[in-house]
Amino acid sequence: MNREERRKRQKLGLPVKKEPVINIKASDVLHMKSRATQEAADRAFFLMLAIPVMVIHDKYPLLMRREVNGQSRAERFADLCLNLYDSFNQGFVTMDDLSQCLWEEAGIKLTRKEGITNG
Repeated sequence: MNREERRKRQKLGLPVKKEPVINIKASDVLHMKSRATQEAADRAFFLMLAIPVMVIHDKYPLLMRREVNGQSRAERFADLCLNLYDSFNQGFVTMDDLSQCLWEEAGIKLTRKEGITNG
């Protein structure tokens, strides 16, 4: 924040605080990027696996019918997966909820071989 911005904030009665400057080594930045990328990939893979498994667990009888209301099994399956994903995006369902439900109701525990869990 430059001097002009600080003065404007002061006139508006807003707090004027300088942002601290932090020096970080390039290797630390690369490590943080690598770690964030791995965590994002783990979350994405968990959701890509947990959502379809959850849909099959919950809606298997409905999916087994060849056609319902003009929709094929594949269309209904995709719609059900998208609905559950939408519930996740809106915050109605969390990754922990999916993991716990799959474990308690279906006996399925989704974990990585290295011991990193989905949470």
